[in-house]
Amino acid sequence: MNLSAKTIRFKNITKIDLHPLAKKLYELIIEAYVAGGQEEYLKVISARFDCYPSLPIHNVSLISKGANKYLLIGGCFSPLFNLRELNESNTLFLSYKTSKDNTNTEHKKRIEKDFNQDVVDFIFMDFIRSMSLISLKRPGSIESALRKITQDYNSSIWNEVFDNRRNYLRQADYSELLDMDRNTIKNHSNPL
Repeated sequence: MNLSAKTIRFKNITKIDLHPLAKKLYELIIEAYVAGGQEEYLKVISARFDCYPSLPIHNVSLISKGANKYLLIGGCFSPLFNLRELNESNTLFLSYKTSKDNTNTEHKKRIEKDFNQDVVDFIFMDFIRSMSLISLKRPGSIESALRKITQDYNSSIWNEVFDNRRNYLRQADYSELLDMDRNTIKNHSNPL
């Protein structure tokens, strides 16, 4: 990846939205908690940190989309995450950009395409890291939708991380990531 980062200051006029891929993956995680009957856990875990309003419990990664406008590309795959509650007191903000020089128009288009792919790869790597840390009771409930998303957003991350020939997350890779038997993952995909 050819990304470089710097810390930025949050301003009251700063507008942050989720990158479309990050939003889909975040929604899948929340769906999996709900499918596992963990709605109460979601409420308890997010409320648990309300008593530390000045503690930076979030570390989010952003890309600029104009003056004071950003897309969030990392740090959102957690039950603690709430986009509306991000502020300078409880969040560290890292803004990413390409580390390549865009010297001419022809190179600029190629660099932008490479940067967009680096962003997709970055989001998937952050998702992989987060999935290995969260405590879903029925993580298999999102496996087929997750596989579809990883097929729609092609990335070599999957074959690099899991040594497979596919550019998407397979069920075998997902069960390995979660340290679960494949049959357990299959059983989770069945309705309760």
